[in-house]
Amino acid sequence: MTGPMMCPECGGHRGHRLGGLFLACMLCHGRGWVSGGREPEERPRPVYEPPPVWEDPRWLDPMVAGAFPCRYCLGCGTVSHVNRDRGILVTLACTCASRP
Repeated sequence: MTGPMMCPECGGHRGHRLGGLFLACMLCHGRGWVSGGREPEERPRPVYEPPPVWEDPRWLDPMVAGAFPCRYCLGCGTVSHVNRDRGILVTLACTCASRP
């Protein structure tokens, strides 16, 4: 058993800021440190995931690039993300919607 150590997930910041929201760290539960039974184990190796769709080489084709005004939202103004591990869907405004 060791003494308290800085949380490797949040770096001691007790969580993450997302716009006006503050989300407490899932590992240290907002304390900024871990010890005892909460000490992290070795991180699992990431499972291969394909690259993001906006990095697809087909965007280099001028016909495809000209058909959609934005690679991220494809012109709809919102971007959605499915987190399969947690079973949630997050939808946010795309950065192209704030551009003139």
